[in-house]
Amino acid sequence: MICTPKLAVLLIMTMLLPAVPFSHAHDLPEEPLVLLTEAAEDPCSICAEQKRRQAFKILNEYFVPGREIGGGEACRMTKPDREDALVLTCYPSASLRDSLDCSGKATRVVFAIYTPQNRLVGIPESGYTAHDVYDLYRASPAGTVFEGRIRLVGYAYGDGLTFNYFRQENRLQFHCVAVELKPMAP
Repeated sequence: MICTPKLAVLLIMTMLLPAVPFSHAHDLPEEPLVLLTEAAEDPCSICAEQKRRQAFKILNEYFVPGREIGGGEACRMTKPDREDALVLTCYPSASLRDSLDCSGKATRVVFAIYTPQNRLVGIPESGYTAHDVYDLYRASPAGTVFEGRIRLVGYAYGDGLTFNYFRQENRLQFHCVAVELKPMAP
């Protein structure tokens, strides 16, 4: 027999629990990336700083701790050379490239992953990628394309809630956990 009050409490708690925000990699907002790219090329330092602040505000609204980003058929993740990270195969998009001025150098976007062996002060243990997922990642050569999911991790020392921006390199680095990775055939 089901106890009605307990079932009611369980249903209410389920409705009140915050849902994990999820995005597809090909749906990520481009406006802050355009702003960062423009800021990197802007000769006016005050104007560039304003654009960076505006970009960070948008990034903080969208890229919150716990958000999961999934790479699928339209946009997968790939392993870059010499760093524990993932980059998107669909970035920069055609629309972003079209919006750039003649230099065409879009802000580099990287999703850094961490383990107990490769950690960063300020990333909690809950921000580490599981051993089995990381072992698969590590065994894959640079350039391997993955289908999978990442989860953004809060970072107390970031320029934003889940990221750092390296102005000299025009590089936006998100801190995340590789939740699931599946190598795809080339």
